[in-house]
Amino acid sequence: MLQIEQNLKNDASGIYKAELLERLGQEASTVRFELNQGVDPVEYEKLNRLLQALEASAEVVEQVWFQSH
Repeated sequence: MLQIEQNLKNDASGIYKAELLERLGQEASTVRFELNQGVDPVEYEKLNRLLQALEASAEVVEQVWFQSH
């Protein structure tokens, strides 16, 4: 089990979960801002994949936390 999983399972108050979601959300906002500035197609694809990964990560954090509480 990864440390992040253990921390989420031990996070009865949801504080750790909220911190993770905040960090992921901030990174996603930064990536969206870069995408909206206009980038070349190769960079756009990379940033878009990163955004999708950040969004998927947030979903996983939610799922792991809810499965444990």
